[in-house]
Amino acid sequence: MGNRAEGEVRRAGMLAALLLITVCTAAAAAEYQTPRTAWGHPDLQGTFSNTTLTPFERPEAMGDKAFLTEQEVTEMEKARAAMIEGAADAAPTQTEEGGRIGAYNLHWLELGTKVVGTRATSLVIDPPNGRVPVRPEALARKTQNLEDSFDDYVHMSVWDRCITRGVPGGVFPAGYNNNYRILQTPTHVAIYFEMIHNVRIIPIDGSNYVDSDIVLWNGDSRGHWEGDTLVVETRNLSENGWIATSGSQGRVKGIEQTRDTHVVERFTRLDDETVDYQVTVTDPAVYTAPWTVQVPLYAEAGLELFEYACHEGNWAVRNTLSGARAEEQASSGSE
Repeated sequence: MGNRAEGEVRRAGMLAALLLITVCTAAAAAEYQTPRTAWGHPDLQGTFSNTTLTPFERPEAMGDKAFLTEQEVTEMEKARAAMIEGAADAAPTQTEEGGRIGAYNLHWLELGTKVVGTRATSLVIDPPNGRVPVRPEALARKTQNLEDSFDDYVHMSVWDRCITRGVPGGVFPAGYNNNYRILQTPTHVAIYFEMIHNVRIIPIDGSNYVDSDIVLWNGDSRGHWEGDTLVVETRNLSENGWIATSGSQGRVKGIEQTRDTHVVERFTRLDDETVDYQVTVTDPAVYTAPWTVQVPLYAEAGLELFEYACHEGNWAVRNTLSGARAEEQASSGSE
């Protein structure tokens, strides 16, 4: 079989896997009787977490493998549980003078103990290879921003600067503070994010978007119902923001957004404990094709939202820049 034919076979297999995820999600929603609010809208309200063991992008070593077997899921979850148990009583990390400062131990982290219910090998479900189709020039700009971040705060992460984790980045799992609260009124849906103390107020009353000349850190969102699914479209995103700000998104962290970035989110309640969240990002200047992420939001007993003051970020910006100047002075031999 020639290379082209083999490629077509692989692509057909990956497309079939993507279709299976979509069909299974739709089937789960169809079998469930979605509760209603007092005014008749599908009820998405509750407190949820998106913590998961599933990686954001599929590791390249997994190739075309779209799903894990049940045995692989069991082994991964057992290994994670054993790691967390073994680290529970670990002493705080000690560093020598001049060494890197890390977390004390795993106590403050939310590493995720479960693979997503679909057993997908990544949260990115489209393209079917589980990888975000970032243009090389966008990756190069990300790298340049990282290098320039030691010279000017405008190149730093908007999360480190305590501004926002962005849209849709705010719903992508991070290392901690992965809780969300959804509230509804007849005309608006509010999503309260534990991380970066942010609340998105999304009109669902048919009101118009703001003028295209007005750009916002989290863009301008408008929602509507398609059956039992809340569909939220966001435009007017600031070109100074990032599409993802957490290291959990790997190489996608730091990829810029533009005024042409278009985000479509879909919230569907699958059962009393689960809201399916899917988001599609489109921007031809940054990506070679649209891409879609699927993240389940789980309601669990005892979930609470804690204050995230983010004052550390104010000091991190100052200390990063002053430290870089100190290193420059030392390397030049000046006093």
